[in-house]
Amino acid sequence: YRETMVSFFDIQTKGVVMTVKDPLRFDGVDVKFTKVAGVGVAVVTALFAIVWPIVSWVRGEPLVVWFDGAAEGAAEGVVPGAAPGVTVTHGSRVFAEFAEASPGLWLASLVPPVLFVTFLVLVLWLLWRLLDDVGDAHPFTMANVARMRGIAIVMMGGSVVLLFARGLANGYLASHAFVDEVVLFAYDFEPSSLLLPGVGLLIAALAEAFKRGVQLESDVEGLV
Repeated sequence: YRETMVSFFDIQTKGVVMTVKDPLRFDGVDVKFTKVAGVGVAVVTALFAIVWPIVSWVRGEPLVVWFDGAAEGAAEGVVPGAAPGVTVTHGSRVFAEFAEASPGLWLASLVPPVLFVTFLVLVLWLLWRLLDDVGDAHPFTMANVARMRGIAIVMMGGSVVLLFARGLANGYLASHAFVDEVVLFAYDFEPSSLLLPGVGLLIAALAEAFKRGVQLESDVEGLV
């Protein structure tokens, strides 16, 4: 008589246990890959959104920006009424090219991407700390609950801050792109604008689930 017991993770035959690797398990390789991918995304984003524009500024190249909520209903092509030294064109978006942009215009164009990269780095740092505990097989801790809540707050609060920063920056740039035009705020709301706050709400819910996991783990340890 030979007893054989088969489970999803282990195969036991004659008292010998052979472990079968779970293909869905998040192991150390996955943790390292996620960290490298996160750093890569942050570096590439910073290069294209911040470093490249600063290099163009230093080299004296024209400042090219696109606006939200400007020249609605205008025909495609060059938009009339542009300020001297500024070329405004309308296609899929409204673009303005400042031949000799002032430092104030360059700084205004850099505010939204600098804020975005700052929030991105903060989220990645919290995620990095969380992944360290996941890799050590100790994910259910109050520290990780706090980190997940922090990620949720940054994503939801950061989305609001970015919305206002982008709207104000667009308004400032648009005011200098057109003659006798004063724009305080310019932002086109789209359904995709709710994506980051929605993900933040989901992570906040997962944080509460993690908190429940911490409590259950503590109760189990108290029974042993």
